[in-house]
Amino acid sequence: MRIPRLYIPGEYAPQQVLSLDKDQVHYALTVLRLKNQHPIEVFNGQGLQARATLIVTGRRSADLCIEETSHPQVESPLQTILVQGISRGDRMDYTLQKAVELGVTHIQPVFTERCEVRLDDDKAEKRRAQWQAIVISACEQSGRTHLPQILPFLTYPAWLDSVAAEKAFGLVLDPYAKETLQSVSRPASDTPIHLLVGPEGGLTEEEVQQACEAGLTAIRLGPRILRTETAGPTILAGLQLLWGDF
Repeated sequence: MRIPRLYIPGEYAPQQVLSLDKDQVHYALTVLRLKNQHPIEVFNGQGLQARATLIVTGRRSADLCIEETSHPQVESPLQTILVQGISRGDRMDYTLQKAVELGVTHIQPVFTERCEVRLDDDKAEKRRAQWQAIVISACEQSGRTHLPQILPFLTYPAWLDSVAAEKAFGLVLDPYAKETLQSVSRPASDTPIHLLVGPEGGLTEEEVQQACEAGLTAIRLGPRILRTETAGPTILAGLQLLWGDF
């Protein structure tokens, strides 16, 4: 039997009682139709996980009683930052969900030249919160214990300045590049890996060149051109296979 998982930030201790918020109560009691005393797993997004028991206290209220805590080793040994040119609607949602399942550490949304999405500050923060909710759900489903963060939105020039300043290791996906993932030398195990993926229309030649000048390496993922929502998960899966825990 698969045990439901919930993200609840904070610290846990045996016999501690945690109250569920209204969304979690709705999910547990209405969506999953869980009954009193049903086992549940919780995690705090920082590596701590716990076995707990559901305590139904009303039609629309419930608590959890912590039974046992642990720190399971389920996270990828790679530190990966997916630098994603912002795409539209379900495409971006799909990218985030699959990237989390594949062990991404952070997601950095960037506005590139061909981005069709335009957001003011208020809408950007609302969209970021929506994406973080997708990340949480993907962590709950995939068994992860560390919660990847959606970083604040950046323009492409601002992001370039940041990676150039820290002399970051990174890969930029370009279907016309000569190098492939297998030809790239692996960095030190504790080195963060930045993965730059363009939006629906891809990156311009100038943007790829600028990324290379900032220290990234352009690579192609085989002879076929991938959609933006496919490219990010594909490079993450490839890195996990070559250097990670697949």
